[in-house]
Amino acid sequence: MDNEMVSLTIIGAEIKPVITLPSSSPIRQLKRLIMEHTGVPVERQHLLYDNIRLTEDSLIINHHIHEATAEVFMSVVLFPEDRIINITVSNEYYKVDLIVDKVNKVIELKKTTGEVFAIPATDIDLWHMNTKMKDDKMLYRYFIDEDSDVKFTRVGDNS
Repeated sequence: MDNEMVSLTIIGAEIKPVITLPSSSPIRQLKRLIMEHTGVPVERQHLLYDNIRLTEDSLIINHHIHEATAEVFMSVVLFPEDRIINITVSNEYYKVDLIVDKVNKVIELKKTTGEVFAIPATDIDLWHMNTKMKDDKMLYRYFIDEDSDVKFTRVGDNS
């Protein structure tokens, strides 16, 4: 199974990227690919498979994963000094730069966006990485980080 490809769904957040790579790849390569997909720095990623922490030097298949597809749980270390970030909220016509706390809920960002654009929060959908954001989830669950661009649409608008 050393030269076969393995597809790993990264779970633990609202966005669940699928990473495909050779089964003999080291965990550090998996972490680099996760960073490319999510923006989460390698040093902030903690990966678990079957309740076993995947260490930097382990081989993915040879030491832990024995299937062609599997789910890997990722928790993200959230440093207090990195909680306050600058993001952009935009659509095709408007753009605003905002300072937010990653642990705020999506509904708070909707309210702020609504105040800026004079739109009721209930009429706003927010999107990040092609995923519609849910009001009761915290921003960091969508990999919102410094300089993230959150898209907004009006409810019922298919653009």
